[in-house]
Amino acid sequence: MNVVDSSLRDFRTSGVAIFLVALTVRILFIVFAHPYHDLNRYELERTAISLATQGLYGNPYAIPTGPTAHVSPGYTILLAGIFRIFGTGTLAEIIKEIFASIVTSLACALLPWVAQNLRISREAGLLSGMFSALLPLSPLVQIDGDWEAPYTALALMLVCVLTRRLWQDRVLSNRQAVMNGFCWGMSLLFAGALLALFFILLAAGFWFCRAGGLKRYLRFACVEAAIAVLCLTPWAVRNERALRALVWTRSNFGLELRVSNNDFAYPDQRLNSLYGVYNRYHPLQSPEEAAKVRNMGEILYNAQAAAAAKDWIRNHPRKFLALCVGRFRCFWFYPDPSRIKAILMGIVVVLGVAGLYSEWKSDRLTAALLTTVLIIYPLPSYLVHVGVRQQYPIQWILTLLGAGLVVRWGRRWVSRPSRVETVTPAA
Repeated sequence: MNVVDSSLRDFRTSGVAIFLVALTVRILFIVFAHPYHDLNRYELERTAISLATQGLYGNPYAIPTGPTAHVSPGYTILLAGIFRIFGTGTLAEIIKEIFASIVTSLACALLPWVAQNLRISREAGLLSGMFSALLPLSPLVQIDGDWEAPYTALALMLVCVLTRRLWQDRVLSNRQAVMNGFCWGMSLLFAGALLALFFILLAAGFWFCRAGGLKRYLRFACVEAAIAVLCLTPWAVRNERALRALVWTRSNFGLELRVSNNDFAYPDQRLNSLYGVYNRYHPLQSPEEAAKVRNMGEILYNAQAAAAAKDWIRNHPRKFLALCVGRFRCFWFYPDPSRIKAILMGIVVVLGVAGLYSEWKSDRLTAALLTTVLIIYPLPSYLVHVGVRQQYPIQWILTLLGAGLVVRWGRRWVSRPSRVETVTPAA
């Protein structure tokens, strides 16, 4: 039986159970916590509502501002479908939360399959899957459906599995390149944050696939990149027509850079909202800034915001460095208002890093892949303010690595020889 058949069998036997447990836990949270009463709308939801009700992919801010590329199109279009069918009130909010719960439950259920494909033990996959199912460390990120973080996690699972298989088997056929490129392209439509990781892993393939021939891999990489670009092209063409700029993923980096780097900024996104930094700088909360977006156009507004942020950084290097250090700390050890949740999330990070160190001793290919992801993916979060949702797409990696470490400890404990005291009989 090949790896694929074995992986599918594992998913059928354990994945369904994990999925049902995870979905039950999240539905119970919806029933008893009533998160659907909160109808505050953020940029992605506002864009989806505009698309559903007006046919315009735009208006993400405090006042109507026209077309936008502030948010990635994948999840926004799906969410617009929900708003189109169920309206924009409480019913749609409940449907949105159930839909998000299904997606996050699927991510939990896939962990045994992912573990097997990454050559991490099946037991670690089961343990991490059940832990994630029973204990959602960031429940609102997983259940609210306000952002694309659950889809980013799923996309990251898929591309990690594809990359691990490619580096291991070195199947450099055109068919494989097309499949990989399509998966990457669709992932980028949902999660533009994966763009840098795509190029880094593509470049790393020259080393890990060198045994298959560098010329063959170069052809493979060109086909894979071309298919990914082809998937993004309709979005880029739309942006060229609507915004007069060729935006391949998202347009909002300049805005976020300025909101996160100024005299009043905190590393923590929650504190920036609490102490008025959003109200001062962000067009979602500031009608004055939103009016600038409407009058200047989104592209020029973001360019000027980026220039203002860079100018502030040049003039305040020490404070910028302190903000970056704070954002690093917030990303890995987020100061959640719930001390218990903050401690649990910290334990997951510590065990995950220790598990990664252990993985380097047992499977360097998987260790190299996951190390690359854990280094590259968070980099933008060190430049802009961090919230609880930023870490979620890589939580499955930390949980899986931590579970792998726990399983190894358990095996050593079980296999440790017992000491039997020898009693010398009396003469």
